[in-house]
Amino acid sequence: MRVLSCMKYLMFIFNVLVFFFSLVSLVFLMQLAGAVLFLVHWKQVQPERFLSELRRNYGGDEGAEVFSTAWNTLMVTFSCCGVLGPEDFGNGSRFQELHPGTPWPQACCARNGLLQAGELLGWEQCQDSSPGYIQPQGCFSTFGRTLQRYISLPGTCSLAVLGIEIFAMFFAFCLYYNFD
Repeated sequence: MRVLSCMKYLMFIFNVLVFFFSLVSLVFLMQLAGAVLFLVHWKQVQPERFLSELRRNYGGDEGAEVFSTAWNTLMVTFSCCGVLGPEDFGNGSRFQELHPGTPWPQACCARNGLLQAGELLGWEQCQDSSPGYIQPQGCFSTFGRTLQRYISLPGTCSLAVLGIEIFAMFFAFCLYYNFD
């Protein structure tokens, strides 16, 4: 009876090891495929697509829809304006249709505090494009510089995770074939 329960336990361990190896292998291959796809297609990200979406969907500072709120948060957080600059909110944009006579949203103006809690330095000076009162750079280049500055940390973590997965697969493989 004890031999049968021992055999049952060993079969259970074999099944667990095979399942673990298969699961870790699947996750490893998906991460590897994602990394390859990212490296192949990252240069195809162009600002024109973002610009057309911004011009078509952005409603302004008081816009309650998710798109406008997200863009406002992005512009205030990264101290930028539009995709390429303040000119993105010009003729033909939804923002100009909703706010004729306003060159750009208040989210493009400089603030004296952190994030959206900060007060505008001056709306009139911002509308007049006074230096120091408007954010002249676009979010595409600002976000790109920020991403390039901090890309090494996620890359290093991803490589560490892939290394741990390889070790786990190797360990499960060794246990499976050396377990008597």
